[in-house]
Amino acid sequence: MVEQNKGWKMLILGLTGQCNFTCSYCYAHEHPQESMSVDTGIQAIDMAAQSGKPFVLQFSGGEPLLAFDVMQKLVGYVHQKKIPAILQVQTNASLMERDMAIYLRNAKVGIGISLDGRPDQNDVYRKLPSGAGTSSLILRGAEILAQVGVEIGITCVVTDHNVRHLSGIVEMAYYLGNVRKIGFDLLRAQGRGVGIKAAGAEDLELALQEVLVRANHLEKQTGKKIIFSHRERVESLGAKHMTGFAHCHAMNGEAAFVDATGEMYACASLAGFPAFKLGNIHSSMDRLKQEKIGVLIQKSMEFCPRCSSFSLCGGACFARWYGANSAGNPYGPECMLKNVFIQEYQEGKR
Repeated sequence: MVEQNKGWKMLILGLTGQCNFTCSYCYAHEHPQESMSVDTGIQAIDMAAQSGKPFVLQFSGGEPLLAFDVMQKLVGYVHQKKIPAILQVQTNASLMERDMAIYLRNAKVGIGISLDGRPDQNDVYRKLPSGAGTSSLILRGAEILAQVGVEIGITCVVTDHNVRHLSGIVEMAYYLGNVRKIGFDLLRAQGRGVGIKAAGAEDLELALQEVLVRANHLEKQTGKKIIFSHRERVESLGAKHMTGFAHCHAMNGEAAFVDATGEMYACASLAGFPAFKLGNIHSSMDRLKQEKIGVLIQKSMEFCPRCSSFSLCGGACFARWYGANSAGNPYGPECMLKNVFIQEYQEGKR
């Protein structure tokens, strides 16, 4: 019997480590390759739901659509038990079919897809095992979702290769027509990502300024506004709807990632690291270790609250900082990413 949790805000289920892509920067390629059993998923969901409070339940992988049957059963369980979960799936969309899209729409599962820009940029690192590019498959999946009336979010992984072309992801979003939100995910120096060059802070600043100019231009042309996840966070912090480090559920002991075998970690980006393992969903969760991990993250990020931007930044991502080996110092590119959106917010307030 797993003991009562104090109230989780996020549960990520790695339905399978298998993927039909071989992205050059993937940090999850060593996750267990089997599919999660329905029983494992239910045990994790029940644990997250013990407090009775709403929480985000995200399905991930690998490629979660490879375990779509498991996902369906877990979504059905959530609805049947009236569990207050906000359902999400992060997918490369390449395996999306019309019946899947309709099911996800009707089941109220939010959909995020991974796309790194226009095809000439996306296809450099996001490849099939054959070496072929993936853009056409991703866009096909996005089009199917658009046809059945599903809005999507885009996550763009930023590397040294595509950073100078980031405005292309805005153009792609308007081209697709059903994109509601764009998020930028800086390269994580973990897994295959260790061999990929990260974007520099100066290049990132110029690129994001261009992104905002392009987005404003297209918004005026079309009348449609696309949300940037980092801008949204700054606005929430500015309005006092959230406070510093509210996003870091691992620090606050409010989340877990569970892989296909039931192994539990404090954060999906730290899965596979023994130091961040919380136990196994089939046996027990180490509450003391969870607390120690929270303290470790808090102490590691002590430089954040001392920064003048902290009230509108909310703090850095520990997992990204940990992978970047910043040794007690802020990770420059992430600070720049946050500060561009902070500056835009402050200018809008004048």
